[in-house]
Amino acid sequence: MKHPMKQPNKFIRDESGSLTLFITSLFLLTLLLSFAIIDISGALVAKRQLVNIGEAALSRAAHNIDLARYYSGEFTISGYGASGVGTSGVGTSGEKYLVPIDCQAASNTLESEIAISQLHRSPVNILSFTCEGDLIRATITSKIAPLLALPILQGSVMNQFLNITATVSASNEIRTG
Repeated sequence: MKHPMKQPNKFIRDESGSLTLFITSLFLLTLLLSFAIIDISGALVAKRQLVNIGEAALSRAAHNIDLARYYSGEFTISGYGASGVGTSGVGTSGEKYLVPIDCQAASNTLESEIAISQLHRSPVNILSFTCEGDLIRATITSKIAPLLALPILQGSVMNQFLNITATVSASNEIRTG
């Protein structure tokens, strides 16, 4: 007569199908990681695009010259250390000056440029704008949807809008000599 407890023990020790379960688990983990990598790379590309939008808008804004200060000769010296070598590390053939910027006109230009800009069909907004007379700086932001929004992950971090923020600055530099 067979002992009834030996049959369930045999069933538990049976390893058939365990490799299938292992491979399926690894496949699902790889799939989930690839979704995360795609979303992270999409966010990095969006950040670079936002920086490009900001640099283009701020470059246009920096071209608003304060003519009164410009013609009075009110410039700020830029780019020289004690060694006479420019900030780029390359020797320069003359002094470099920053052109004075009309802060109000620069602010208006920046606002109009950003108002028409979009990042992944989402509006771009200005968080802050500072003007120091010859240097302007802006922080801009946009909310974008993730590249892969899966209904299975509804409510998870991977399906929420991403806040992308970039800080850019600009000035106009002239060289004499």
